[in-house]
Amino acid sequence: MKNRIKTFQENSIRTPWHLWFIGLFFIFIYTYGIYDYFMMLGHNEAYYNSKRFGDTVLAYFTDYPILPLVFWTMNVFSGLIAPILLLFHTRWAAQVAMISSISMLCLEFITFTFMNRWNVLGPWISLFDVVILLMTFGLFLYCRVMVKRGVLK
Repeated sequence: MKNRIKTFQENSIRTPWHLWFIGLFFIFIYTYGIYDYFMMLGHNEAYYNSKRFGDTVLAYFTDYPILPLVFWTMNVFSGLIAPILLLFHTRWAAQVAMISSISMLCLEFITFTFMNRWNVLGPWISLFDVVILLMTFGLFLYCRVMVKRGVLK
């Protein structure tokens, strides 16, 4: 019995405090991202006014093309699921974070290249989204490290 307890204690890996911080931080970010997703696509006038968006932004999101919509949808929902999986210590968090990163990269490429995103949304929102892309890629790398350390199983 003692050997079994000792082996269990030796093999157990403690959850680092930063896992909880990162998981909760990304849940917060992507919860807001999903809220923004529904407000923008729902053409919520009060939301548009609170952000001081003009008619150009409203026109940008009216009849939004299907391909960027698919990437946007994949990004925000997998971006929320990944940190939840991280908090549950499952290695699937890394794959889901990768899906979120790749889908956001595709979304950014399409919208910057073909949809005039920089001029429509402005530099601050565009740069903010690029920072979120880099942070999401960082989440993917973090999850991979946690898998290699045995924290995520």
